[in-house]
Amino acid sequence: MEKSSTLRKLFKILLHAGHHSDDGYNLRRWFIFFLLYLAILVSLALLSLGYFRAEPNAFPSYAWLIALYVFYMSLCCTFFPAPTAWIVLLMASPVIGLDFLSTNNVYLDALLTIIIVAVLGAFGTAMANLNEYHLFSFIFRFGRIHKLRQTRFYLSATRWFEISPFALITVMSFLPIPVDVVRWLAISHRYRRDHYFLANFVGRFVRYALLAATATCLKISFFGIILIQASLALLILLRFLPRLTCRLKQGRLKGSVEPPHEVISA
Repeated sequence: MEKSSTLRKLFKILLHAGHHSDDGYNLRRWFIFFLLYLAILVSLALLSLGYFRAEPNAFPSYAWLIALYVFYMSLCCTFFPAPTAWIVLLMASPVIGLDFLSTNNVYLDALLTIIIVAVLGAFGTAMANLNEYHLFSFIFRFGRIHKLRQTRFYLSATRWFEISPFALITVMSFLPIPVDVVRWLAISHRYRRDHYFLANFVGRFVRYALLAATATCLKISFFGIILIQASLALLILLRFLPRLTCRLKQGRLKGSVEPPHEVISA
């Protein structure tokens, strides 16, 4: 009896809404759900990996790759800015080769590979962005978000965002260059979480489908995967290059200014 009552109390504490906030989100419940979701993926990977050693040609032998693929994609966000293009290309390329999709039709096999890789990758990324949504909501509870919402910049950005928020998030999720400001604006604006998830899913599905089609149709090698990922990383660096050069110039100007000579009094 005492154990059951203790477990009930613990369960109530874990699922408690926490401190009162005007956003109305039960963040504790979401974080517990997300951790369980990741634990299920890891457990599925370990179980299927054990089956892989016994039956290397069976369908479950690929489940550990798929589970780890979704697990990795579910972590990639602003707080863990790891690249995603390489693993999408790898899953769809002949390097991995999803042989369980064999239908004796080359074109159908390629189409199924593209769809499965794009759907699972987009789902994982959408989950990562939804978790980011709750993390930023938690941060905003302790920040000066109320004062930020009263600034002219925020009000003008909100009017721009409200024109078509779903389409804007979808397009920004599709672009290979990250535009985190749009996601932060959606979170601070308290955009509906289901629409936020769906917009991220659609944008990333199109993006990952193009990457998977490239890897499948061109039968890209491991070297080609590295080359494409390096090119995308270079595009991201070029985005921040003007800011970096500006800061370097400012630093040089400050260093070139000689300090005034001190007058030594007799």
